[in-house]
Amino acid sequence: MTLKPPRLRPGDTIAVVAPSSAPDRAALRRGVKEIEKRGYRVVLGANVGKKCDHLGGRDYDRLEDLHAAFHDPAVKGIFCARGGAGATRLLDRLDYALVRRHPKVFVGYSDLTAPQLAIHAKTGLVTFSGPMVATDFDGGLPSFTAKHFWPLVELPEPARFRLKKPLEFLGTRPAQGPLLGGTLSILQTVLGTPYAPSFEGALLVLEDIDEETRRVDRMLAQLRLAGIWDRIAGAVFTTWSDCGPRRSLRTTLLHYAKMLKGRPCVFGLPYGHVDDKVTIPQGVAARIDPRKGTLEMLDGAVR
Repeated sequence: MTLKPPRLRPGDTIAVVAPSSAPDRAALRRGVKEIEKRGYRVVLGANVGKKCDHLGGRDYDRLEDLHAAFHDPAVKGIFCARGGAGATRLLDRLDYALVRRHPKVFVGYSDLTAPQLAIHAKTGLVTFSGPMVATDFDGGLPSFTAKHFWPLVELPEPARFRLKKPLEFLGTRPAQGPLLGGTLSILQTVLGTPYAPSFEGALLVLEDIDEETRRVDRMLAQLRLAGIWDRIAGAVFTTWSDCGPRRSLRTTLLHYAKMLKGRPCVFGLPYGHVDDKVTIPQGVAARIDPRKGTLEMLDGAVR
């Protein structure tokens, strides 16, 4: 069952946490100031800024900040400082009952794909695969990104995609289902674990960064062999930043799109590791109609 978090309103308190790698402190300060300009109060997790090897603190530290943010009734939204690595290590110790009791807007992408999918699997909570404080808000969100983020978390009605370029569609029939996915290489880490959601009837959204075509091919093959390709209602191939070679990547993506056997596939949605990007509300119903050339959300992401 889908669980929507309460909407954000200027004046609310947003907690910033670092479940993955440690953020650059100067970039973090600049990102916080940009969120405050929107009218929000921002508090940092007690352990944000710590470092432990390649991580933003010990596992205990990062979990403590996450749990504190979900538990604190004054906090209405939880924004991640940055991605990087390490969030997958937390999945078996995350208090999902706490998250279910205190549903809140939870925002991040890239390495945060893992806890977002796990949270959806365990609680049904809609989370937001979108901009992070020290990597996207730093210097101010691009207007395109802001238009595709703030309405999702502040307004209860379905948001609209307002894209600069037309999307490309493959397939013969429309389909609808919940949007689920994120960074392919991170999604792959939860497959076969208790923290992978059911992808039955989902519109699978995929992106990645700095991956060679042969690795993208291998990961998509695993999804197919795991039965996910047979269960999804459609796919959305988004931005593949610094992946390639580009020609072989496109050939590979077309190969898997055709294996959907008439179910729709979308190419070209700007999302992920790019400056101008849409935010994907994980678990919100959307519809792809290749005959009309449309991708639209059918429901709001907050209540």
